[in-house]
Amino acid sequence: MSNTTLRKNQKNQLNNTGINQQKLRAFAGELAKDIHTQDDLAELSASLVKMTIEAALGAEMEHHLGYAKHEQNTQDIDISNNTRNGYYPKTIKGSHGEVEIFVPRDRSSSL
Repeated sequence: MSNTTLRKNQKNQLNNTGINQQKLRAFAGELAKDIHTQDDLAELSASLVKMTIEAALGAEMEHHLGYAKHEQNTQDIDISNNTRNGYYPKTIKGSHGEVEIFVPRDRSSSL
């Protein structure tokens, strides 16, 4: 297979955000097996929104602090002794209804 054909195939599988559509369809197919009512669909939608937002907030905190959750801070202690400090609940409203998420916080409240 040529590089041009390979790039075309990869481009067809990715949408504008870089999400692999083939993997997403397979994932959606698996989830759809458990959906029997409109309430099931609403619950799934809310759960996906919750998980996506919490994952993004966790990644933002990891970038802000400079180390991953459950890893030791290897930065010089004089430069930053900021660490994770639990979570606080927040309710978000949208087309999916109200969803309670847990927002990570840091000791210095700098994020």
